Amino acid sequence: MSSVPRSIPAVINVEAEITYWREQHADRKLESASFGHYSPWIKFACDSLISQPRATDSERDEAFRTHYDFQIMPRLSRDEARDFVERVWEHVYQTSQHDQRARPRLGVRA
Repeated sequence: MSSVPRSIPAVINVEAEITYWREQHADRKLESASFGHYSPWIKFACDSLISQPRATDSERDEAFRTHYDFQIMPRLSRDEARDFVERVWEHVYQTSQHDQRARPRLGVRA
């Protein structure tokens, strides 16, 4: 486990994240044919930071697994969704100029 204390950026602009990832999709930098496959995961990634600012990585991983399990016909595989959520977190931390090492990480892949 990292010795860097976990913290979240003071401001998370969810709409800016959605816009950024929509542009990434338009530029064909995301695999799936539909942006709609990604938007729930952008919202989940941002909401998990906003609603649970002190959650541990294992708590975030549990929340991710629960959220994924409740998806009806998920359009991304579990690993694709997991990787994408971490990419969203990385971008949130980059744009906020927050310490990259302090961003959350999801647990070991099954």
